[in-house]
Amino acid sequence: MKVKVSSILLALILLYGINYFVFERILFFNEVLSLAGFIILLITSFRRDSKFWLPHSLIYKSVLLFVGLGMIHAIVGLFIKTTWYYYFRNLSIIYSVFAFFLGFHLYHAQYPFYFRIRKWVYAYGLFAFSTARFGLLDRNSFAFWLTLFQRNWNLLGVAFLFVMLGLYLLAYTSLTVFITGAVIIAFLIVRRYSTFVFFSGLALTVFIFLFAQAIPYMQWYNVRQDLFFGDVAYVYSLHPWFSLDHNSSWRLIFWYRTVVEAFPANLFGLGLGTPLLPYLPDVTTTDLGFPDEYITHVIGAHNSFVTVYTRLGLLSIFLFGIIYHRTLKEFFKHKRYYLNSRNDGGVFFAFAAITVCASFNLVIESPTLAGLYWFSLGLVARAIYARKFEGDGV
Repeated sequence: MKVKVSSILLALILLYGINYFVFERILFFNEVLSLAGFIILLITSFRRDSKFWLPHSLIYKSVLLFVGLGMIHAIVGLFIKTTWYYYFRNLSIIYSVFAFFLGFHLYHAQYPFYFRIRKWVYAYGLFAFSTARFGLLDRNSFAFWLTLFQRNWNLLGVAFLFVMLGLYLLAYTSLTVFITGAVIIAFLIVRRYSTFVFFSGLALTVFIFLFAQAIPYMQWYNVRQDLFFGDVAYVYSLHPWFSLDHNSSWRLIFWYRTVVEAFPANLFGLGLGTPLLPYLPDVTTTDLGFPDEYITHVIGAHNSFVTVYTRLGLLSIFLFGIIYHRTLKEFFKHKRYYLNSRNDGGVFFAFAAITVCASFNLVIESPTLAGLYWFSLGLVARAIYARKFEGDGV
C-alpha cells in the first residue's frame, strides 16, 4: 500500500499534538514540521509557469508579512544577540510560522486521514483522560482534540465538547480550561460579530482599567533589585487581591515590566537573542533551576502576544489584529455553514482554544507549542478559503 506524504505529515502532527513533551523536546517535531511547511510554501508558490501563486486569503498574506517582519528582526538579531544559542532559541518564534502553510495545504487531506484512525485516537484519549496525572495528556492539547473531532456540531457534538471540558477541569483544575469553555460557549450562543466585539472590548477595557489601578503596587517589585523577577512576594503583601492567586499576580507584574516599563523601546521590538528583562551576570536568583541569564533570554511573558509584541514590536500585534478580525468576522457571519460542514466548527473552536492557551502560557514563543498554533491557524485560513472559492458556502 502506497503511503502518501500528506499522511506521514499528518501522523507527525498527530503525535506532536498528543504529546509534545516527547515528540518535540526529544525528537524536534516542531522543527521537522516547520521545515516541511517551508518546503510546501516554496513548491506551491513557485509553479511551473514561473509565476508566484498567492491565494486570495487575507490571513495567508498577513502571515507572510509576519514572516517578513520576523526576517528583519532575524537579520538585526545577528548584530545584537547575546549568544548564538539564545539567538536560535528565540528564532523559533519565526521559523515555527511555516507550520501555518502545512495546515493550509493539508486541510483537505486531514479529514479522510483522521476519520480512518479516529477509533484509535479516541481510545487513546479516553485512556489519557483517565490517567492524566501520568503525563499522557496536557491541558494545552485541548485545542488539538477539538481539531480531531469529526462531526457536525449538533446537540451531540456540543455535549461531547463539554464532556471534554469537564474532564480537563477535573484533571487540571485550570483557569485556562475554564476560560476556554467560556469562549467556546460565546462562540455558540453569540449571533453577531459586532456583539462579540462589544463584549470582548468591554472585558478588555475593564482589564486595562484594573491593570492601571494596580500599577502603583506592581512598581514595588524592584524593592529587591537583586532578584531577577523582583520581590514579587512584597507586592503580594501590598493588597489582598494580589494574594488571591499568586500565579495571576506574577503574570501581571511580568506584563507590566515588558509592556509598560519597557516602553517605548518595545514599540519596535527588543529583537531576537536579547534579554527580555534586565539581569545580573553570573547570578542565579530563581528556583527554576537555570541561571538568570538563561531565563531572561528563553522565558516568555506567559502571554504569547505580550512576548511577541515585546520582541517584534507593535507591527506584529497589528498583523495579529488583522488575522483575528478576519477569522472572527468570518465565523460569526457564516456560523451556520461552519457548524454544519465536516469539521470546520472544530477547526475554529480549536484555534480559539489555543488562543486562550497563548494568552496565559508560552505558546507562540515556545517550540513545544508554536507549530500547533500556526498549524491550527492554517486550517482556519484554508477553511475560509474553501468556503469562498472551493465550496458552496455563501
